[in-house]
Amino acid sequence: MTGLQTIYLYDDPDSQGLDIDYLAGYLASELPRVEVGVRTDFVTHHLGRFSEEERDTLEAELRKQLEGGTVGAVARAQEPPITESTEDSDLQEMYVARSLQAAMRLLIPQEEADMAQLHIIFCSELLGEFDVQNGPPCDTLRTLQAGVAALGSPTVISTSGLIEAPKRPREYHFKRTQYLMFGADEHLDELAEQFADRTVGYGDPRLNELLKGYLLIAVIYRATGEGPCSEPTCPLYAARTQQELLEAQAGAQSRICQRHREILNALGEPLYE
Repeated sequence: MTGLQTIYLYDDPDSQGLDIDYLAGYLASELPRVEVGVRTDFVTHHLGRFSEEERDTLEAELRKQLEGGTVGAVARAQEPPITESTEDSDLQEMYVARSLQAAMRLLIPQEEADMAQLHIIFCSELLGEFDVQNGPPCDTLRTLQAGVAALGSPTVISTSGLIEAPKRPREYHFKRTQYLMFGADEHLDELAEQFADRTVGYGDPRLNELLKGYLLIAVIYRATGEGPCSEPTCPLYAARTQQELLEAQAGAQSRICQRHREILNALGEPLYE
């Protein structure tokens, strides 16, 4: 297990309701021997140490990297064809998670790039990954999967992905489609209230509570290389549905499992085996 000494949280002004100070306080309470720092948005913070001429060059390169890392750009440049697994047709504009990570990694200074330090970036942009599967003979299908977090260096957590990636109940989609089909948009707010205990929406006051588990997933991954928890009542569980998300993060039975509690309690020590 890797000793973790410092965690940097990067704010995102476009993520409605995101309270970076609250989340930093939560991490500090869970990891009392780890220093938790809050910074402005990732690009603004790291470009600030360069001269104006250097910033212009870096911004141009970063813009090029980001444009090439959108799902649309990848889809146009590669074969085989891509199919979508997202539930709504308006999820076209998103970044390939690993490409976005790679672009952001360019800005991390060498002195902050060791394994004892973890950078966690919040963003409102959607993240996606391609799941390559075998299709008919001689065919390969690349399915686009929306995601919440890209773990690693740096970790990127999408506040939009928290809402869009976990599936909503079928009944919700059926009723929403019916309302839109008949032009009854005024009932969409009522629909959100009806399914409030099983769905999450933009501007949801529970946003920060639901993000806590993903912060812990990022920490555990950095420290051990392990992915999310398999126990559905543990906040480190990677929920497949919004109902699972709510139960794991804010349900009556939600609690950090014994294994992950022991790992979290051990963090903050120097590097050890």
